[in-house]
Amino acid sequence: MNKTIAACIAATFAVNYSMTVHAEESFTAPLVEQSVLLDIDADKFVVIVGERGHVLTSEDGSDFKQQSVPTQSTLTATTVVGNNIWAVGHDAVILHSSDKGNTWKVQNYQPELQRPFLDVLFFDDQQGIATGAYGLFYRTLDGGNTWTAERHASLLDPMDQEYLEEIRKEDEAFYQQELESILPHLNRITLDGDTLYLAGEAGLLAKSDNMGASWERYYVDYTGSFFDIKPLDENTVLAVGLRGNIFVNRNQGEWEYVNTCSTSTLNSILLSTESKVYALGNNGMMVAAERPLPTSMRDPYATITDCESDDGIVVSQIKDKAALLNATQFNGKTIAVTANGIKTLNLK
Repeated sequence: MNKTIAACIAATFAVNYSMTVHAEESFTAPLVEQSVLLDIDADKFVVIVGERGHVLTSEDGSDFKQQSVPTQSTLTATTVVGNNIWAVGHDAVILHSSDKGNTWKVQNYQPELQRPFLDVLFFDDQQGIATGAYGLFYRTLDGGNTWTAERHASLLDPMDQEYLEEIRKEDEAFYQQELESILPHLNRITLDGDTLYLAGEAGLLAKSDNMGASWERYYVDYTGSFFDIKPLDENTVLAVGLRGNIFVNRNQGEWEYVNTCSTSTLNSILLSTESKVYALGNNGMMVAAERPLPTSMRDPYATITDCESDDGIVVSQIKDKAALLNATQFNGKTIAVTANGIKTLNLK
């Protein structure tokens, strides 16, 4: 992987903030394992994050311990690299632990931005990025000791890019102001080999081959939000999002629609086996699809009553109908985080 970060097309500027004022320490919640939990990641251990600064860790995927962290801001995403954990969330907070969650440090805290981070990803223990609402995009090259904010105009719709370039010819300051105001939410980032994938608001799907320094936006015949994107193999990429929409791209061709006859928003993708993939969503919905995924013509006016799902699609619902936010497989189990806490999924 090329470790040189190319100059961004968008503006780049250093982040300055005071660490003298930061959020309060988290508090121990007796029912933390049943609280709203938003993300999970695992390597040799499991990390879960959620509302009110809740962070839980487990060595075996069964017994979880709540960790004391220096924030009560809701944490939306986490990532693990070796013994390092990064967690991000509301108030533009970024937390780091170098010892599996036993101790924590605030690396960023900017409530005045009024923008949450929604995802975080590290390429190694030094280089990483955090993304979020309204185009929020921060990068670190030193393990998070310093973070730099970037704006990426290449993530915008081509018509918006054209509009901005016309403004830029006349007024650079106004260009920067407009760019910041119309950038979409950046919901999820996924790394596969040397390729970085991004899913976001208003039909945004994009990829980068230089660690996110520049982006190539996909064209998708859909303007709703996407919440996850993952490659299934070297030729296939899957994306899921609002109102149960699933799209698949094969061999860098057009994005095709996968009809599930379910309208529950899909929050994340779980790669179960080489033959099956799951999409997890609101109302406790799980969409199982056999690979290769079937596709059909998308009819935005179709109703559920006259809908027939594509072959190999099975839609099920967990008992308490709690929103499924994300899941991972660890120690022979599928562990999910939901609006009602931690659950073990039975994938058939």
